[in-house]
Amino acid sequence: MTAVTVEGAHATLGDFKLRDISLNVPSGEFFVILGPSGAGKTVLLDLIAGFVYPRQGRVLLDDIDVTYLPTEKRSIGYMFQNYALFPNMSVYKNIEFGLAYTKLPNRAQRIEEMMELVGINNLQDRTPTTLSGGEQQRVALARSLIVEPHVLLLDEPLSALDARSRDVIREELRDTIDQFGITALFVTHDQMDARLLADRIGIMYDGKLVQTGSVHQVYDTPKNEEVAAFVGMENLVEGTVVAQEGGIVTVVVGGATIEAVANYEKDERVTLGIRPENVTLMLEPTASSARNTLRGTVSLIQNLGPLNKVVVDCGFPLASYITNLSIERLHLEKGTEVTASFKASGVNVMRKRPHNTM
Repeated sequence: MTAVTVEGAHATLGDFKLRDISLNVPSGEFFVILGPSGAGKTVLLDLIAGFVYPRQGRVLLDDIDVTYLPTEKRSIGYMFQNYALFPNMSVYKNIEFGLAYTKLPNRAQRIEEMMELVGINNLQDRTPTTLSGGEQQRVALARSLIVEPHVLLLDEPLSALDARSRDVIREELRDTIDQFGITALFVTHDQMDARLLADRIGIMYDGKLVQTGSVHQVYDTPKNEEVAAFVGMENLVEGTVVAQEGGIVTVVVGGATIEAVANYEKDERVTLGIRPENVTLMLEPTASSARNTLRGTVSLIQNLGPLNKVVVDCGFPLASYITNLSIERLHLEKGTEVTASFKASGVNVMRKRPHNTM
């Protein structure tokens, strides 16, 4: 297994620039790079692979500087977004092509074992154009792993799959990579990929890596408003700190007061982030451990399948996710008066920053 380190890297690809990227992925970790389209995620993979050289900074594999080492000498596997399979070659030949620049022995045996591992041994004579998206994904994975890389880079490998195939392949992909015990960097814009696959997550925006951490850290304590909005922290409201005592701040928001676990000075302007799934709705206030209870009126009910997004006007809009059964039991409809409650520990406090700065 191999650790991947990027130190202060700046790189340019066309009109796009990576800016001051520093990253450390320990050996054997499954690291997910999450961000919107155009954030620079693929350029970062290309930098690590050696397809792009930095204008400044270094790339290291196990503390060995490979910044300007040719791609084929880095022991890196790369699984492209479009899989990059040769349409006129059989599955067997596509996988064999991965060995073209190596001197590994027992090629035929390796290919057979790899096809067996990813479940495509019955497809070896087929061409990619006759395969489903999931089958093509397995071929591309086999070709990436056949060279026994120390690091595997995966660029949106699930984006072309339908939802059902994506769920199945996602689990198989993680299991296969774990079997090989290799370090993996996985690029995606999909929240579910990140939640289910990552050991740790890095959030990218506008060519910069703006936050890294565990799934829990990034989703529950985002660094700023932009990250919070991207990871689904829908309730983002601005307020002013009016008190600080014992690690609890009191913030005035739209005429209401909200308590949170944080340390900020009185009169500081802050942004509060509250995940909708942490907001409980009830018709009347009841005793609970939640420090925050706000009275309001339902202004929107939006069915999302198994869940409903309910927005309550509490002097500011506060969204909650609740089940269809809860909607029925509470007889909720637009105009219903309810009490919304949430814990102080469920409120993420972020210092208010100028717009569009990371």
